[in-house]
Amino acid sequence: MFGVPLFLKLLVAHLAGDYLFQSSRVAEGKHRLGLLSLHGALHAALLALVWLTEPGSRRLAAALLVVLAAHLLTDLWTSRMEPRDLKVFALDQSLHLASLVAAVGIARPEQLAGAWREWLQVLARREPWLVVCGALIAVPAGAPVIGRWVRPFRAALEQRPDDPHAGLERAGRWIGMLERSVILAAVLTRAESLVGFVIGVKAVLRLPEARESRSRELAEYYLTGSLASLAWALLTALAVRGLVRGSPS
Repeated sequence: MFGVPLFLKLLVAHLAGDYLFQSSRVAEGKHRLGLLSLHGALHAALLALVWLTEPGSRRLAAALLVVLAAHLLTDLWTSRMEPRDLKVFALDQSLHLASLVAAVGIARPEQLAGAWREWLQVLARREPWLVVCGALIAVPAGAPVIGRWVRPFRAALEQRPDDPHAGLERAGRWIGMLERSVILAAVLTRAESLVGFVIGVKAVLRLPEARESRSRELAEYYLTGSLASLAWALLTALAVRGLVRGSPS
């Protein structure tokens, strides 16, 4: 049991406290001190379990108190932010994770130093940089490329007064980025069957809508954008996989 890194135990405790045992009432009302105290008691109990699985020491006790105090202060601050959107969620969880890393540095500095050395060894290799580069090309950089490719088709549709195809603002961009992310991951992990799943989902959800609302023009617009996005992600993923395979070990 003692061979498990402290960070992993703290992360399990954090996830259990924030997502497994936390009720929606507490999640929405942590700006109230009563509910925040209840949430803090739950996390204190989970951290006590972490204490029981580790060799006890003053440094560990101090680290666990830092985690608990940082968690409550973070929740007190972020729960008062409006609107409570994805940015606030990302800030909240980033601060929580930072407190876990700080706790490991206090209680088990040798584990933190070992993890840092392992990361440096990973970053010294060529393959991770190829994968990151490929991901940037396939996903975010693919958005303006595909957008410019389909711009003439979209412009032709927008010239018609009865344009029903606008959809949610920027939703198409995010759909394309998620689609290319899945395709890239599928090709790099040799799970190419997921590519067919992505194509099937888009065909089921988008083409019937296009046939009902605009018939041939909108169907061709969706098909052009989808195939361009698919081709961009596939070619990028195959290139990255070939380069990684040819990298010196």
